[in-house]
Amino acid sequence: MCSIEDVPNEVDVKIKSITKKCIKCKSTPTILIRHSTYCKQCFQHAFVGKFRKNMDKLRSVNSKGEKVMVGFSGGPSSSRAMLQLLSDYNEVLPNEISKKPLFSEVLVCHIDESSIFGLDDSDDHDVILSQVEQVAQNYNYSFIGLQIDDIYSPDYTSNGSYNKVLEVTFDKSKQQDIDELHAKICQQETSTKKKLQSLLDGVSKFTAKEDLAWHLKQCLLINTARKNGCTKLLLGDCSTRLSIKIISLTSKGRGFSLPLETSGLNSSFGDVTIVRPMKDMLSKEIGIYNKFQGFEATIISSLTSMMPPKSSIDRLTEEFIVKLERDFPSTVSTISRTAAKLTPPEFIDSDNRCIICLMPYQKDDKIWQSRITVMTTPSSSTIVKIQNSTSENSIINSSTCSGAATCCSSDCCTSKDLNICSLTDFLCYACRINMRDINSITLPPYVSEDVQKRSGRENLKKSIEEYFLNDDD
Repeated sequence: MCSIEDVPNEVDVKIKSITKKCIKCKSTPTILIRHSTYCKQCFQHAFVGKFRKNMDKLRSVNSKGEKVMVGFSGGPSSSRAMLQLLSDYNEVLPNEISKKPLFSEVLVCHIDESSIFGLDDSDDHDVILSQVEQVAQNYNYSFIGLQIDDIYSPDYTSNGSYNKVLEVTFDKSKQQDIDELHAKICQQETSTKKKLQSLLDGVSKFTAKEDLAWHLKQCLLINTARKNGCTKLLLGDCSTRLSIKIISLTSKGRGFSLPLETSGLNSSFGDVTIVRPMKDMLSKEIGIYNKFQGFEATIISSLTSMMPPKSSIDRLTEEFIVKLERDFPSTVSTISRTAAKLTPPEFIDSDNRCIICLMPYQKDDKIWQSRITVMTTPSSSTIVKIQNSTSENSIINSSTCSGAATCCSSDCCTSKDLNICSLTDFLCYACRINMRDINSITLPPYVSEDVQKRSGRENLKKSIEEYFLNDDD
């Protein structure tokens, strides 16, 4: 037994203080990020430092100012914080006359998604649009306001075939059903909003709808940046958002393009490089910074706003990551750093890009899919038609192609030689899987353009295939 003398005195016992201090200046902290505490000044210094570090990487590559475009979602979001940080970074102070601005001109682009929800209250849309435009004007940036249904306008086509739409119909075994569908389409108003609503109405699952809506937005942003001569497209994806995308993209079969869709610098589009300078910031950090800056809130709904977690894969992944981050604060950083080790393919073949999501995909992945799956692929019962409409209310020069997953157009087919191509051959694995949830859709003109171009190239390749030399030769 131990004696009383063996017990140490209270004076000798060292009790660790539970009072934490700012890890930078050792003052009283007010902010807890992960396991670190900051005061207000040190937090802002560290937050701005992360952004400037990512932007300095661009400065080392470019010797002169460039014209860039910022994708601005609106509201107190990460893109709102990015505008403020970008303005401070690009500003030349009086004592820095020798310093040149990184960007010569900055454009702000906002895409209104109200057409997705079928809302017709234009007054509310005008108020939100004016609020978003005012934010851009506060920084003296040029503002570009778009509607998501503008994807059907002639401004976002390259060869003038904006009046052609690609109609995809599944599970239509009877010719009578197809004829009734065509008659219904001919009677419909062919405005861009109607076309977009028809597109989304033909998608049964919210996961496929969310993917399709994002692909349309991405195509609009890239083409708008390209039209305005911008070499960089800045997106406000933060670390929390990217970690959610990493898990959801993996679960949806987008592992091949994942390094490009979540990297801080994506130059796979050639003339337009996608930059994500907020990739190292948590959504909590951005929220605190926006509060300190006093940014007013603008409520902008998304496709799954107020929806239960199980409504889509992205929504379920968001719920999972956010809840896990509360108990394990290193969750987001672990996912992001792990995915950062992934590298995109060394050579990206421009011919192997998905016609919907515009992302590269593995060659012959359709053969791999048919070998490992037991499901019926969409190509077994698909009829695809490209319709050429010369006016708003009429559809002419439409041809019906027999066979599965066929594409026909007056531009690529003649009476002497009927060229048939498979739509699923031009889709990545994830978009092909989403086709299972599609009943009948009218894809945008940019898809029709790509199908015509690639089908013509494939048919030309087949016609001269006999003259090619084998590797053995």
